[in-house]
Amino acid sequence: MSQDSEVNGHVSAKLPYQILEDKDLGRHVVATRDMEVGEVVLEEMPLVMGPAQATEPVCLGCLNALQKGQIEECERCGWPVCSQKCAASKHHRAECDWTINKRGQKVKISNFGSSHPSYECITALRCLEKRRSDPKTWKKLTALESHCDLRKVTPRYDLDRRTIAGFLHRFFKVEQEYSEEEILKICGVLQINGHENPLTQPASVAVYERASLFEHSCHPNCGKRFTDDNSLVIQTVKKIKAGDHLSICYTDPLWGTLNRRHHLLETKFFLCKCPRCIDPTELGTYYSAVSCPNKECDWYVLLDTEKDDLNPETLNWICKKCNSTRTAANAQSVVQRIMTDLDAMDKNDEKSCKLFLDHYGKSNLLHPNHFILTEVRLSLAQLYGQKTDRGIQEIPDADLEHKTELCKQVLKLARQLFVAEWRVQGALLFELHAAVAERCRRDADAGLLDQAALISRLMESRYYLEEALKMLKNEPEALPEGKISIQCQINLTELDSLLQRIRHSMGECPI
Repeated sequence: MSQDSEVNGHVSAKLPYQILEDKDLGRHVVATRDMEVGEVVLEEMPLVMGPAQATEPVCLGCLNALQKGQIEECERCGWPVCSQKCAASKHHRAECDWTINKRGQKVKISNFGSSHPSYECITALRCLEKRRSDPKTWKKLTALESHCDLRKVTPRYDLDRRTIAGFLHRFFKVEQEYSEEEILKICGVLQINGHENPLTQPASVAVYERASLFEHSCHPNCGKRFTDDNSLVIQTVKKIKAGDHLSICYTDPLWGTLNRRHHLLETKFFLCKCPRCIDPTELGTYYSAVSCPNKECDWYVLLDTEKDDLNPETLNWICKKCNSTRTAANAQSVVQRIMTDLDAMDKNDEKSCKLFLDHYGKSNLLHPNHFILTEVRLSLAQLYGQKTDRGIQEIPDADLEHKTELCKQVLKLARQLFVAEWRVQGALLFELHAAVAERCRRDADAGLLDQAALISRLMESRYYLEEALKMLKNEPEALPEGKISIQCQINLTELDSLLQRIRHSMGECPI
């Protein structure tokens, strides 16, 4: 089906959505039928992909970081690659051709491992090259929102003028083909519509045509994942009715409201008014709440989300229990002091995470569900058992109980606030399965469980494992969560075999 026919409301029976347009929303996506949780709404290949604007030197074929001792030069243009197979990749063709035909001499990159300015323009150049090599894709790219008028008053626009438009004119000598205005429009398209692709290390950037039309919500009804071939898949995470607007999250849903809104305002140029952002309690979780300044009050102040700006001088944080207030600057100073400690802490160190939670979790400066505490809980839940030779089997009982508690605590929040984050939930469910199974093993070895209780505990572990597999079964093996998915399948087979043996010993079933 053509895009035009969708915009005009003609819907194929095979598509569960249509693209509509109005003066306020512009183009947007609406469900054409009821959908259950987990249905695939859209799967599409990128229009273009390339390295992030700020990146260390990467292979311009596969977009992965270049490893010392495994660096080759493209024989045609000199750009570093990890192999001549990557040098021949269609993705590398744009900068390769421009280097040969316009620059007239090979590129020489000698500094690796840190951000390199020569890479800032690559993805923009790949977009621009579509005008010559692929007019159909060029038309789709330039039809996407760029917000050039809004970008012109931002520091990012001036930076792009110097580091991308200026560099392309000087380095690749493209003045006659592409004006500064055209280049900066493409920079806007990338900023507004680019998706971070986690399949490469470091993450790369990809632009998709129809996925770019899904509305934003910090509490969306759809989630996204990537496939091995860099396709983007959008699936429902809630039940959807025909006529519902379809949304995904453009920012990090694990951030608090002020952080999410600032990020969206600065990068996407809108103040988010989704159900989560306009609710001071963040759907009853108090995810951003800080302590009330009234020493006699044991409650928390919440962001005044009714304001239409994010000016610290006009935003107050209000306690609904005693009506005391903090200015935004004062509330943020509390958060910033704790964030400073968080940034200085080694989040991969189990002891540091425990000390942080012991201190700030009991200080009452933050609500127990606060996003800072949640970030550390998420890290610690996965750290327990990683530093020993036998993994979870060697951690103390108290740490095992704490791991279980942390997993359940963060999972409860995830189901309320970031239901579309399958990878986060799946990883936590796997950790919870492991913790419950290990507790079961220890209690069984100590003679504390009869066979019925043993089966009940193992079935609980199996439930978490099966739920983890549902979340992660489609994750590519290149991702840590894809590897967890494979382990889920192995553990599920072993657990079912164990359950069968126990039941056989009880005379309930044959082997």
